[in-house]
Amino acid sequence: MEDFNDLALFAHVVTQQGFSAASRHLGIPKSRLSRRISQLEERMGVRLLQRSSRRLLLTSVGRQFYERCQATVAAGEEAFDVVRQATAQPQGLLRVSCPFTLAQFWLTPLIPAFMRACPGVRLRLEVSNRRVDPLQENVDVVLRVRRPPFEDSSLVARRLGGTVDVLLASPALVARLGTPQALGDLAAWPVLSLPDGNERYLWTLERGAQGEKQSLSFTPHFVTDDMFALRHLAEQGMGLALLPELMCRDALAEGRLVRLCGEWACAASEIQAAFASRRGMLPAVRAFIDHLLQNPPGEAAGRAGLS
Repeated sequence: MEDFNDLALFAHVVTQQGFSAASRHLGIPKSRLSRRISQLEERMGVRLLQRSSRRLLLTSVGRQFYERCQATVAAGEEAFDVVRQATAQPQGLLRVSCPFTLAQFWLTPLIPAFMRACPGVRLRLEVSNRRVDPLQENVDVVLRVRRPPFEDSSLVARRLGGTVDVLLASPALVARLGTPQALGDLAAWPVLSLPDGNERYLWTLERGAQGEKQSLSFTPHFVTDDMFALRHLAEQGMGLALLPELMCRDALAEGRLVRLCGEWACAASEIQAAFASRRGMLPAVRAFIDHLLQNPPGEAAGRAGLS
């Protein structure tokens, strides 16, 4: 394969009308420049330049070759310009995936400020509860909630915040059924739940520094993948729900919900931004993640007046 640098050197020699001028322009010794062009001619088996002590002339094939070299150099410079522009400031299309609940109570209120700060960025947000692989699906940033231990992956995961699932019910339901003293007391309570693909409804909770575990099996009275619907029905006294404390802080603070068996909760979860690599990270991706870090879950929701 030919060295494309030689094409650029040849084009500079012709454009600068001589080896001396091209040497000064490129900062390359004249002797080395002359040797590279001579080697190029030898490899191609054709004379491109007619040299003399006073002037430099292109042969007929050299002129045609120069025109192509000039176009190649211009295309290369345009390619580098694309990269320079992309790395100079956040711009271009940014593809983000986020679960429904996280998008509703945290991410969506943050988007206007980000777009005002980065007007050159076009944002495409996919809101979905399915597992998204950014490498396979050409997504720049995947926002997700994961419990440890985290699976081995070629992705980079940046921690944005954390949350824990807790047992919640309305004060009216507690008044009707009584305050539970242990998890076993909840066996007869109506339960509101997320779907279980295996139809094996079971909550595993922990307490204490040693992580004592206990499971609670149940038959749900209401099932949906919409956590906001679960919270609403829980507030209306329709049943007990296991929900992220983060999205229920306002309901807890205002007394619409109360926490049950407060020493018990699910293992803490991390809210993460997952992306392909830190190397060569586009400014739009970096700016977006920095914006999320400046507005972590919980704090951002509180400022926005959302749950």
